Amino acid sequence: MYKLWIVEDESALAQGLKLAFEKDGTYRVNIVPTLGDLGGLLLEESPEIVLLDMRLPDGDGIEALPHILRVSSEAKVIVMTAFGDSELIVKAIKEGAYNYLDKPFPLEAARNMVARAAENISLQRRVSTLGDAGSVALTGSSPAIGRIRSVIDKVGKVSDLNILIQGESGSGKEVVARLIHDTSGAKGQFVAVNCAAVPESLLEAELFGYKKGAYTGAVQDKTGLVDFADGGTLFLDEIGDMPASLQGKLLRFLDSRSYRPLGGTREIRVSLRVIAATCRDIEEQVKEGSFRKDLYYRIAMFPITVPPLRERGRDVLEIFQVFVRQYSEAFHRAPLSITPEAEEVFLDYHWPGNCRELKNLV
Repeated sequence: MYKLWIVEDESALAQGLKLAFEKDGTYRVNIVPTLGDLGGLLLEESPEIVLLDMRLPDGDGIEALPHILRVSSEAKVIVMTAFGDSELIVKAIKEGAYNYLDKPFPLEAARNMVARAAENISLQRRVSTLGDAGSVALTGSSPAIGRIRSVIDKVGKVSDLNILIQGESGSGKEVVARLIHDTSGAKGQFVAVNCAAVPESLLEAELFGYKKGAYTGAVQDKTGLVDFADGGTLFLDEIGDMPASLQGKLLRFLDSRSYRPLGGTREIRVSLRVIAATCRDIEEQVKEGSFRKDLYYRIAMFPITVPPLRERGRDVLEIFQVFVRQYSEAFHRAPLSITPEAEEVFLDYHWPGNCRELKNLV
């Protein structure tokens, strides 16, 4: 259950929200009527989602934002205001607020926003161990990234489905692949190979292994990545760069889920999921003849397109805040805020390097 705090002095509204959210069975709700009460509670525990009124009897709710985020950096704070003050809302977002609600608001609007915040927290926890720029690539509230999360949950449960993930460099393709693997509950490993990084002469041996004496220099047996991925997921990154000489062998493997190591005499059968990814226009490669059409249809049983950062609206600001908090904690510095002018620059910029470029900027 998510810890939801309703920081609101208007008793009828606070009680109504509490009843509605407790009925969902997803939230453990606390009503906090004043900033003083909030400060005391923060000494004892940390919230995950906060509905924070901007005007409280003992001060402005916005003053509590930095304190909440210091105690719980992953908390999603949704500010509530009846004043329609756009400058105040911008200030709250700059201080780290997740979103805002204009009073009076329909109960369904609050439910939807809190549900999105909970989903965002869940996703951040699932990717927190990935450790690279992609680890926050799926942070955000845009419809496009929401659809990606929904797809991950659906296809993760279908273990025999080959998946092709397409998207620009730095957009989070491997993150999507890893989350599909995690969602599947597979007991085997997630094994990744970059088809563009391994020389053509070595890629087959890397994938399928070889037997001692298979060729000059093969002084002992080598287990292939396919075998390591048995019971789990084989992730073929940059599949569009796979040599034509190996595409037919991969096709046969996808059809039979069996392979023969170089120099081997018997077929070895494995059970695994294959996820491929590319930043290339693979359909255009098929038309040009550089990529086999039959292989394309095998790997693209379920295609997923990860949107570039420039098409995700205000997600760039949310991701920026995550990176800022990470670096602030690492270097023991107060989090930086972003000015409205800088926000406009971020929203207008093309971001050709996507999340990786944004991380490097921070």
